[in-house]
Amino acid sequence: MDEFYDALSRQERASAQDIALKYGRTVYGYDKRLLSAKAASTSSYYVGLSSEMGSFTHVTKRVVLVADTLLLSDHGIGAIHELGKEELHQADPLYQGSDPTMTGTHLERRYGMVTKDLVELGQWLLDAEPLLRRGLAWYGPVFATGRFASTDVGQTFAPADPLPSFSDRSIEFLVKHGRAVDLSTAKPLASRVVRPILEIDLPFINGLRLSDFAKVTSEEFDSYRQYRDFMRSRLLELDDALEAVDSQVALERVALSIRDEMNAATDAMSTAARSRALTRVGAVLGTTSAVLAAVRPEALHGALGLTATTAAGAAGLWPTIQAFADIKSKRTRGKWHYVWVLQKKTAR
Repeated sequence: MDEFYDALSRQERASAQDIALKYGRTVYGYDKRLLSAKAASTSSYYVGLSSEMGSFTHVTKRVVLVADTLLLSDHGIGAIHELGKEELHQADPLYQGSDPTMTGTHLERRYGMVTKDLVELGQWLLDAEPLLRRGLAWYGPVFATGRFASTDVGQTFAPADPLPSFSDRSIEFLVKHGRAVDLSTAKPLASRVVRPILEIDLPFINGLRLSDFAKVTSEEFDSYRQYRDFMRSRLLELDDALEAVDSQVALERVALSIRDEMNAATDAMSTAARSRALTRVGAVLGTTSAVLAAVRPEALHGALGLTATTAAGAAGLWPTIQAFADIKSKRTRGKWHYVWVLQKKTAR
């Protein structure tokens, strides 16, 4: 991210659309390297399941206290914006099963990025720059590969494969780390595959533009570190608590410790929001209702796969998870995944 932002010219920074396109070209092909680097570190990715670009700012501001690195991604909904072309030898495994165009002894294919609004994405990338530089957030594009085809309206990009409902790479992050954030109007209900752990008012600094928020958060990052470390250790305890003989008592014990620590964090953030430097720019303490839920991985992955259909996407993540659990009656196994569910209504 430092390399990306340092290489931006003044002219490129003046165009949010150019920022988005250059970001896509920069990240394309480096997903695996980013995943490997993060896997080797002590922190985890939190995958943002919200699919509306307009909600990226909403989510970014609210999870800085509890998430290590937030990975936001679209759901493959929107236009394909061409980024460029790549040429590789025919024997390259990247081209197996694709629909490339033959050019001599090499294969050529176009690649693009799928998003609803390039300008909105580019503006988020500009405003959130300090967060991306510190590794606190980044955007994982949904890429499409294919070729140009002639139509009645001219040359159009023809993808080689159906567009994904959710970036395969984003799902890989989720499978690897088991952490997610969902912006939802529905609360997760207890079931065979879902265990709500606690409901809490999650504090955050409100009243600032994203650019100002990102700058303040980056400068004060060390003050957040102890809460992040605490949350990471409690999530490790939850793995054992969920499988304990008296799991409800074990879960409540962990939930109480999280509430106590979050109350301390709220007091500290309230003091910071009242400081002269922050009140001068309009900062206030905000809270958002949040539910921490444990979800069986098979149910979460299955629900994400089902959201490829319009009906499932309209129903929302949690009803889809419940429907998946009803269909798959067989007992599920595997390490629990954890999801912070943020309610859209926010208190001031």
